[in-house]
Amino acid sequence: MNNKTANHSIDDMAGLTLFKRFEGGAVYTQENNGKYGVVIDESSIASLLPPEELDGMDFIKVLEFNTEHERSAYLVSRFGGKD
Repeated sequence: MNNKTANHSIDDMAGLTLFKRFEGGAVYTQENNGKYGVVIDESSIASLLPPEELDGMDFIKVLEFNTEHERSAYLVSRFGGKD
């Protein structure tokens, strides 16, 4: 599993499929260049924080898995079943 952070909007990311919503954000799946991704978007919580606390915070995380099975195992263990 590779872990990245994204400093852009979730709207800029292509090919996302909603997996689950949670308080403060959502989890999406994505397939790109033979990798199976999980995108965790916690940007909705940013509206609750004062602007000075937002500097340096990453609200979108991208995790890459080599197989769909690895991704599915991670999703179930971290977030439970699909909505």
